[in-house]
Amino acid sequence: MVEEAFLKPPHITGAYDAFNLDDLLWIARRFEVSEPLSVTPFGGRGNINLHTYEVKSGDGTFLLQKVNSEVFTMPHRVMNGMMASIEAQALALEQSKLDHHWEPIRLVPTKDGAPFLDLTDDHGWSVWRLMYFIPDSVGYRSLSELNGRPAQIALAEEVGRGMAIFSDLTSSIDPKSIDGSLPGYRDTSIYYAQFHSVMSCHRTLEAAGALLPTDPIVKGSTEQHFLVGLSDDEYAERQNDPDLKPFIELVCEQEPFTKGLWSALEAGHIRHTLIHGDTKIENFLFDAQTSKVKSLVDLDTIMPFTWLADWGDCLRSMVNVAGEKERDLSKILVDEDVYEAVARGFLTAAKEVTPAEVDLMVFAVQAITLELGLRFLTDYLRGDTYFRLSADDPADLNKVRAMVQLTLYLRLKEFAPEAERRLAKYRAG
Repeated sequence: MVEEAFLKPPHITGAYDAFNLDDLLWIARRFEVSEPLSVTPFGGRGNINLHTYEVKSGDGTFLLQKVNSEVFTMPHRVMNGMMASIEAQALALEQSKLDHHWEPIRLVPTKDGAPFLDLTDDHGWSVWRLMYFIPDSVGYRSLSELNGRPAQIALAEEVGRGMAIFSDLTSSIDPKSIDGSLPGYRDTSIYYAQFHSVMSCHRTLEAAGALLPTDPIVKGSTEQHFLVGLSDDEYAERQNDPDLKPFIELVCEQEPFTKGLWSALEAGHIRHTLIHGDTKIENFLFDAQTSKVKSLVDLDTIMPFTWLADWGDCLRSMVNVAGEKERDLSKILVDEDVYEAVARGFLTAAKEVTPAEVDLMVFAVQAITLELGLRFLTDYLRGDTYFRLSADDPADLNKVRAMVQLTLYLRLKEFAPEAERRLAKYRAG
């Protein structure tokens, strides 16, 4: 006979999201943790997995989290990628004689021995995971949180080292064995197809048909972003905005350039590897005492591609001195010393990279920056259906974001010869 305490309360369905303390305690008790338990909202919660809680038990402190199935419509893919990454890191650390001081995320199994709790039913997805807190660690949202330029440069170098360690530790995974959790993500051809569809003012799937992906899963995940959702007047106003004219021309001119990483993969010049997919600084943890990099967390976007995408996205997010919402484009500049510090950390730690990949590092930062600018631009032109705005955001925020990223791309192009010179100091051999 099943104990009453272990029976799922009837109101906790796949569609349920109004979790109270009793609900959360019931969920936490499905995992292998000892009493007494306490559950409180987690202060470091991000913008995606909104149901994130701190759990304290007789065994220690944990993080309880519900995978956001509105963003990740196939949460089992999230967990499969996460588990593959965790297992590969743990195995590589066990076999390695190097002491990285690296601590991968660890999952707490359920009382049934499963790696995560699946409460999915006919009403919807409901996938929960419990993770050990990584002790004595600290995170940052920006280098500006550190006092003094030397500390900022040192941490930037640790970010680069962390990217290299993560890439090396997960290099044993066959990328073909992992299905990305966000079908179509990082596919530059799809982003350009969406741009062309929006520029043609397609409002129905029938009109956009020739531009839609042929893969049914990718099509189902991305098709809504091929369509314009604005009135005719507002669409015309945005498309004919004189501020945007040079940037629309820029992304049209640079389409072959932006697809360069995919071209290199298809030609076999670089490896297909597992990537993290969201290597912003806030997803790295650092030792609270030494500031040495300790872990790369938020493993929701594990996918096959090339580590150069992680590198490019990380640099893009760290070297813009003005931030992504700056309206004065003259302030968009490249922090050259941060750029070099991240590169130094990566290249002095990486063991698995190839010379052909290193040759594309400067290019990759430009390509990923241009790609994000394209995505912001397309979203603004179609009506902000992907990068959704909050009530407090200005109506033209995605326009500003697009202009910032595309201006940053131009600055990175100008900096490219100097970037190559600086990176050459750390290349092997």
